Amino acid sequence: MNTRIPLVSAIFTSVMLTGTAALPQDEGLYPDASAPDASFLRIHAPRDAAVRIDGRAYEITESGLTPYVEVAPGDVAVWINDAETVVEAAANQHYSFVSEPGGGSLLVDEITGSPAQADLVFYNLSELESLDLFVPSADTNVLTGVPPMTNGVVALTAPLTLSFEVRQDGETLATVEDVELRRAVGTTIVFDGSEGAWTAAATNNVYN
Repeated sequence: MNTRIPLVSAIFTSVMLTGTAALPQDEGLYPDASAPDASFLRIHAPRDAAVRIDGRAYEITESGLTPYVEVAPGDVAVWINDAETVVEAAANQHYSFVSEPGGGSLLVDEITGSPAQADLVFYNLSELESLDLFVPSADTNVLTGVPPMTNGVVALTAPLTLSFEVRQDGETLATVEDVELRRAVGTTIVFDGSEGAWTAAATNNVYN
């Protein structure tokens, strides 16, 4: 299940006027695929896992994510340690394969790739129901009701810097401070942990 909530740009007018502009850099910029129907796939797994996508090994970063790897539409083999899963990739999509005990699930990351916006992907990798991603400076949710082990995606006007709170029923469970959102650069926030020790962290999307 994929949750996508459109952003009403007027909500962020005052935030954008005071947002901190990021310095120009190429890291994380949306790439041009080598084929017009190519897609991109990455893995989320424990940092000590050995992972392969389409036969090639990739490193798990501190965020728990590999880079996005270009793949052709059709069957793609994903390996986490000795366990293989074959997933089916459609054309022109972004995917994340999220490791779970006994297997994993394939999520669609509805990334727009807009040169004027920043795509924000939020993962609820917990058993908690109906999480919201809240922006205190705008006093609003940018994503609402994200179920467990799924994602939400929103495109935000950039550049600006925002802090986010992960909330359930109005209660703040974790906070991510000063996330720099850049034009044509995607960002991912991962929420996980356990009761009393919930964590959230942000990282720029990386392409191999």
